[in-house]
This record gives sequence, structure tokens and C-alpha cells, in this order.
Amino acid sequence: MRPRNAGDKIDVLRKRASEIKAALEAVQAKQRQQEKADDRRLKALIGEAVLADIENYADTTEQAKKKAYICETLVRNTVSQAARAFLKIKGWL
Repeated sequence: MRPRNAGDKIDVLRKRASEIKAALEAVQAKQRQQEKADDRRLKALIGEAVLADIENYADTTEQAKKKAYICETLVRNTVSQAARAFLKIKGWL
């Protein structure tokens, strides 16, 4: 169906612009979701490696030093009361 006059053509272009805007917003939302998932995975992998390093260290003196360093880091950077409570229960604060 072809637009008959300038008003119809404007309406068609506005509709197309609206569809493009919606598609762009969907792509951006999906990208943000992927970035959040990547961030969570990165944090989990780093945390897992740090914990494994501490737990598998043969020298108990060095192990204690590493755990103390991580505990100090957690104290400085954990602001959520719920997270602090969890870490305390697990023996990290």
C-alpha cells in the first residue's frame, strides 16, 4: 500500500521510526543483560580462584596471611548489611 499524500507518508515514516526505536531498545536491553551476566561470571571465577588459592596453600602461615588480606578487603568493600551478615556467618568478617 502506497501513501496517498504527504500526511500518509509522514505517518508511515513515524511508524517505521517507532519500530526502529523499539528494536534498538530491545537490543540495548539484551546487551545490558549480557554485560551483567558476564560481570557476575567474572566475579564468581575470580572469587573461586582466590578461595582455592587460600584453601589449597600448604604453608599455614602464608594461608593465614592471605585469608587476613582477603578479610581486610571484604571489610573495606562490603557495604550491604545482608552481605556483611552472610560473610560473618561464613567466617570471613
